[in-house]
Amino acid sequence: MLELQRPDSLVVRVVNAIRNEIDSGRLAPESRLPTEQQLAEQLNVSRSVVREAIAQLKADGVLIARRGLGSYISKTPAGTVFRFPQSEGRLADLAQMFEMRLWIETQAASIAAQRRDADDLQRMQAALQEMHDKRSDFEAAALADVAFHRAIAEASKNDYFVAFHDFLRSQLASARKTAWENSALRLVGGSADAAQEHQALYQAIAAGDRQAAAGCADAHLRASAKRLGLELPTLD
Repeated sequence: MLELQRPDSLVVRVVNAIRNEIDSGRLAPESRLPTEQQLAEQLNVSRSVVREAIAQLKADGVLIARRGLGSYISKTPAGTVFRFPQSEGRLADLAQMFEMRLWIETQAASIAAQRRDADDLQRMQAALQEMHDKRSDFEAAALADVAFHRAIAEASKNDYFVAFHDFLRSQLASARKTAWENSALRLVGGSADAAQEHQALYQAIAAGDRQAAAGCADAHLRASAKRLGLELPTLD
């Protein structure tokens, strides 16, 4: 019998309940999923909630639709899409996202310092110039900021990291937008500091100094988090 356990939104709770059934083996690969009506009755939610949860699981590759037969568990029930927990922009969750970026982007900066080429440096310079030129246009400057960090990802010469950076950008878009809107005045006031941090990071990568690049990335991310009122833990 399916049971709801997590105090998240109804759709997320239904998604997790179905995933739990799959993980436990009670719903085996290629087996038929109960009907929307059956799930709605078992989970005590509306059919529209169940329908939305099923759509998400199909998008993630957990379920597949068979025309006229309903929904089935896929051959790869773990799914084919990585999805972050839904954080709804809470600061505690945003702090965890920044912490993950800290772990990943410091290493990426270090590798970029070793592997960057002239085209990579040109892309970074262009993004820095755009940030400077559009510093009074908050949204445009933020997009240039993203472009700068993507250029560093490209300089790592690792397609998997670039793909993950793009995924991370889209997944954090809502949380970033909320944070930027709530902190706009503080961020605008701190834009000079951010510009100096970006410039230092660029110079370390351009100089091919892996240790300095990692240090600059660490300092920038910690400062960025602090401008949002977040304190990241020290890594021993």
